[in-house]
Amino acid sequence: MSLDPTIPKYIFTASVREHAERCLVALGIDDLFVDIIDCKTCGLETKHSRHAFEAAMKVAGVKSPSKCLFFDDSVKNIRTARDIGWRAVLVGRIGRDNGQVVSSEHAELEIDRIHDIPSVFPDLLLS
Repeated sequence: MSLDPTIPKYIFTASVREHAERCLVALGIDDLFVDIIDCKTCGLETKHSRHAFEAAMKVAGVKSPSKCLFFDDSVKNIRTARDIGWRAVLVGRIGRDNGQVVSSEHAELEIDRIHDIPSVFPDLLLS
């Protein structure tokens, strides 16, 4: 299976574009995304900031927050996404820093790893 190419997908990172580009190339998935929305695009705001999400929507040309589906491993980022009206999925239920269970009351769903997307969002894929 592969991601449906008719659904525009963006990388929304707290890092800089160049780092994200290197990571995507190393993973062999750089061709799956329309663009990278980085910290510079967001005026150096963190992803905990409402402004960063608004800037991301502007870049993507999205008017309705409910049209955005956000996957992230940060509970703070998930909360901000939901506060602005995005759909949000927590990825990784075990904390990378302490090994403790992570959960978010703000997440629409929680998955263990990004590879679990087909089981929760089959409409994002081509058969």
